[in-house]
Amino acid sequence: MIRSATIVAAFATVLTSLAASASDDPQALVQEVRDSVPQTTVRSRVTLTSSRGWERELEILSEKTDEQLASFIEVLGPQDVQGTRFLFFERTNEADEQHVYVPLIKRAMRIADDTRKQAFLGSDFYVSDLVAPDVDAYAYRFVGSEEILDRTCRLVEAVPKEPEEEIYGKAIFAVDPADRLILRTRFFDPDGDLLKIWRAEKLERIDGHWTILRQTVANVQDDTTSTLIVEDIDYGVDLPGGTFTRERLLR
Repeated sequence: MIRSATIVAAFATVLTSLAASASDDPQALVQEVRDSVPQTTVRSRVTLTSSRGWERELEILSEKTDEQLASFIEVLGPQDVQGTRFLFFERTNEADEQHVYVPLIKRAMRIADDTRKQAFLGSDFYVSDLVAPDVDAYAYRFVGSEEILDRTCRLVEAVPKEPEEEIYGKAIFAVDPADRLILRTRFFDPDGDLLKIWRAEKLERIDGHWTILRQTVANVQDDTTSTLIVEDIDYGVDLPGGTFTRERLLR
């Protein structure tokens, strides 16, 4: 579903953008949330923890242009997963790509559709949560409003037009239309039962960008929770050439 529950969104976040006309069109509002990721480079260090008792340290590099959003994720620790790397391309006019390097077998592979339904590093995030799908692949409607983090949010329901190809039966986003921020998402399974709840818990404006510094996702069916905390983040950094290449993935 929309990248509100994805790891990349926690680091790139959403740039303030005022376009009141989208407030009356749920699909346009969701599209603006996706489009308002700042066109710049970002470097962040994050901690991913689980109620199961483990912790992961990650570095995320990303770059947004008119043509694509490229992201490189590397696991820094602990040792059993250290060196695992992910490379993602979300393209405007071409097909998206997702790749993973597994140090245990010293092999990089393109992520297949069935793999996207698996847990990301054992967390309550799925691999599919890391990338934003085609906005046109869903039907949208407003289903109410709610106050979240002292912001008045519109509730937008998104139902896949081809549900057999999706892991979620539907999602309901709580969107702050003023700053184009998704602050909570409820994900439902194909049977219509609540599966997961993603929440933004701490926000801060950094270098002019609203940044989600702490977020959680709770799997209500498994009674587990994962938390993502941004320890450090820099916008507009200089990234070396070849950052978003298969060669770096294999290094």
